Amino acid sequence: MYSKMNISYIILIGFVILLYIDSSASDHDDDHHDGGSKCFSGDSLIQLSNGEYKEIGNLQSGDEIITIDQSKIISTEMIMMLDKQISKQALFYTLRTDSGNEISLTEYHLIPIINSNGNEQYLFAKQIKIGDYLFVLFNGKLKYSPVINITIEMKKGYYAPLTMKGTLLVNNILASCFANAYNHHSAQYYMAPFRYYYKFARFTSLYDPFNVNKTEGLYWTINIMLHFGRYFRSDTLCL
Repeated sequence: MYSKMNISYIILIGFVILLYIDSSASDHDDDHHDGGSKCFSGDSLIQLSNGEYKEIGNLQSGDEIITIDQSKIISTEMIMMLDKQISKQALFYTLRTDSGNEISLTEYHLIPIINSNGNEQYLFAKQIKIGDYLFVLFNGKLKYSPVINITIEMKKGYYAPLTMKGTLLVNNILASCFANAYNHHSAQYYMAPFRYYYKFARFTSLYDPFNVNKTEGLYWTINIMLHFGRYFRSDTLCL
């Protein structure tokens, strides 16, 4: 019903947005790496709004999952997998908090902390330091818990779910859906075409518009957008 050409027209809107978004970002280093995406390890668990947990690789388009928005616990819908690799290995930064929670992310994945001014700040996983406070869901309540241990390890399988809010709780730790972007909010802004297309598809009873169950690898439109950003908006992406 919906061909790649249909989605292409939607993504063209994303390119226009990408050209005009505010490219200002928080302080960042000048390190770059080849490729893009990756994200969370395959052993990650995601809490659904009904209280059950799902392995990240089993998430379906339309799943209602828990996240945190402006210090409130809310539900958001899973849209698609930006990247999905079942058997490939990647290097992960595993952050353990004082609350006993752990999250494994690839080095250029964004995760929010509470900075010294008490404000939310998104950093790459590789920038997180011992003592940084992460947002944690603990016994059903939001708390800020310091990182007490960081390990770097190879793991098999990685997944990058995209939600309507652009965030999700992974092993009950709040994280961004985005990697390789210097600014979380800008990334959420230029992903608007995917949200609009998802809403339209759901309205017309197309329940898996991005073939979450069948598609493996970096989603083709994301790959195009990363290449576009590399050549035309390199100031917004860490590639």
